[in-house]
Amino acid sequence: MNRYHTSLTTPKINFVLVTILFLVISTVCALQERERRALDKQQKELVRATEGLQRIETAARDYRTALALLRSHYSGEAVKTTPAGQIYSRLDEIQARYRPDNTVFGAIEKNDGNASLTYTLSFTNRDYSTLLDTISQLQRNVFPFTSVDSVTISQKEQQGKGAVVCDISGRITSLEGVKP
Repeated sequence: MNRYHTSLTTPKINFVLVTILFLVISTVCALQERERRALDKQQKELVRATEGLQRIETAARDYRTALALLRSHYSGEAVKTTPAGQIYSRLDEIQARYRPDNTVFGAIEKNDGNASLTYTLSFTNRDYSTLLDTISQLQRNVFPFTSVDSVTISQKEQQGKGAVVCDISGRITSLEGVKP
């Protein structure tokens, strides 16, 4: 054999072996990268599913809390009392919670299966945010229904100083024969 032929054969064989080794390593790396991406995708889906489960658990907990709150509002005591008793009880709650300067209420009126009572609460020198909170909380009550029909704000002189007087008028309504 030719001396050039043998000297070229060894590098050719080495080149072919290195090329085959490079192709095998490249293929293994590509397969490994594809597998890594698939695992990353599965991990992201698992995290999203876990977060969804946490949101569902939070919503279920909020639902149970709201249900317990409703049950506490509709306790056995509310079922046992008369509509008039429920209305007077609500009026007592309002007076104890908001401490108006003056409370005026009418007689209980019954019509169309409803019992209702009109009220007027007078407050002096309340700041605006407290006034809005009071109105909001009055209307938020579930049973007996408490509505705010009008709000009147006026200024008068009291002990030589100007005073702001707020009158809140509304109605407390309870349904006859309906158990909350």
